[in-house]
Amino acid sequence: MEKLTLKIDGSNFFNDDLKNYLNSLNGVIDSKIDGKNDEIYVEYDSSIISLKLLIIEISLYLDTTKRPFIFSFDKHRNSKNKKDTIVIKDLCCEYCLMSMIEDLLEIDGIESAFTDFDYHKKNNVNIFITYNDKLIKNNQLNEIKEKFNN
Repeated sequence: MEKLTLKIDGSNFFNDDLKNYLNSLNGVIDSKIDGKNDEIYVEYDSSIISLKLLIIEISLYLDTTKRPFIFSFDKHRNSKNKKDTIVIKDLCCEYCLMSMIEDLLEIDGIESAFTDFDYHKKNNVNIFITYNDKLIKNNQLNEIKEKFNN
């Protein structure tokens, strides 16, 4: 069983219908919706529904398929994770930031990501990550940092 918490942009659509929809998906064991904190928590069986498909289902339900919508995530993996910070020197906009976080979500070994972005400061925006150093090596982290700053 896998667990995932997403902090998203678009919580105006949070309601019991979203929870019921998620719980109806094959492979989803349980879900919780926290509208006050803009969070979705899902427990799922990854042998039945992949992380990628789960994100697609949430995006389709929230009608966010044409723009990124995830501000942070936590995969709740119990390995001894290392911490690092990706500094975005000159951020274009919040959608670029959410796109970067969604890219991180899809990387096996990146276990969580959150940011200090505040809509006022677009220089030196931090994305704080935890990662499994058995799956992600320093050179891979450096490639990600370089990609996000080009």
